[in-house]
Amino acid sequence: MKDWFFGLEPRERLLVAGGAILMVLLLLYSIIWAPLANKYYGLKDSVQDQRQTLAWMQQAAGQISALQGSATGGSRGLGGRSLLAVVDQSARTAGLGTAIKRIEPDGSKGVKVWLEGAAFDQMVIWLGQLAKTYQIEPTLVTLEPVGGGRVNTRLTLLEPSA
Repeated sequence: MKDWFFGLEPRERLLVAGGAILMVLLLLYSIIWAPLANKYYGLKDSVQDQRQTLAWMQQAAGQISALQGSATGGSRGLGGRSLLAVVDQSARTAGLGTAIKRIEPDGSKGVKVWLEGAAFDQMVIWLGQLAKTYQIEPTLVTLEPVGGGRVNTRLTLLEPSA
């Protein structure tokens, strides 16, 4: 190879050497520089996307905090009323007023409710509304069917936790 190269005319040697240098530079560019540059710009775009996502998440977190603050306002979700009053009023509004036989406090955070001859469907809808609107959940439910889709029920309901 060396003999061949030195056997060339000086002008040809210059042309071959220039071509070899150009080939080495092109190889270095395509093997090293181009992939590094592509990776750099890809990461730069990714960082920008992540910053936009972070800004959106921070905004959403602020909205969530504001919504949580408004949802837990009042007296633990009861609007400043006692658990006894909320349960009594909501039962009457749900059409269970005639079925209520007794409502009494059960400790400082609960009430016991006795319903007789209550329509089962109405009672379940009422319990769902209590849970959805006031976060009041039954902890003890005793049902006794009396026929015709009606039940005698004993419930223990607890007010929502702070």
